Amino acid sequence: MANTSYVRHDTTNTADSSQPGSTTVTHFNGNEGWTQRQWKDFNADYQARKSDNTTRTPGTYQARKSNNTTRTPAAYQRHDKNNNPVSA
Repeated sequence: MANTSYVRHDTTNTADSSQPGSTTVTHFNGNEGWTQRQWKDFNADYQARKSDNTTRTPGTYQARKSNNTTRTPAAYQRHDKNNNPVSA
């Protein structure tokens, strides 16, 4: 596990009383052929801001073509070392 035991420290190397907000993320269910991974996502305290420092709601991701027009992302296809598609 990557950063699951992270503890923020102050300038004197003492554990800080206010730790960053986080959620534990699990990547892969274990049935995709990959090892299940867990880590902490420290974005719990993140607040998006405008240039004048007022809060804003982050937009959703939109895939775009090279000319900046929107596109629908293709479904992910896993491949083996010879670049042949692998079915789940």
